[in-house]
Amino acid sequence: VACKPGLGGAVMPRVCDARINAPGEEACPLDPFTVLPDRSKYVDQQVLKLQESPEAVPTGELPRHMMVTVDRHMVQKITPGTRVT
Repeated sequence: VACKPGLGGAVMPRVCDARINAPGEEACPLDPFTVLPDRSKYVDQQVLKLQESPEAVPTGELPRHMMVTVDRHMVQKITPGTRVT
């Protein structure tokens, strides 16, 4: 099963593609597929909340922020409170 990039993950098919069973064959059960962890490929991902510096925010306003998703070699490079420019 191919996965789209991002945080969506994979959607496992609930039924087989077989349309007509041959005589003597069992019907395909519901949820016949299983994940094989040792044959799967995994990618590290992390969601960061990037927030405007408090010093740059006018008095009485909240800092703006955005969510950023990083993967592979960028994961675990930034710790909470790190200032980036």
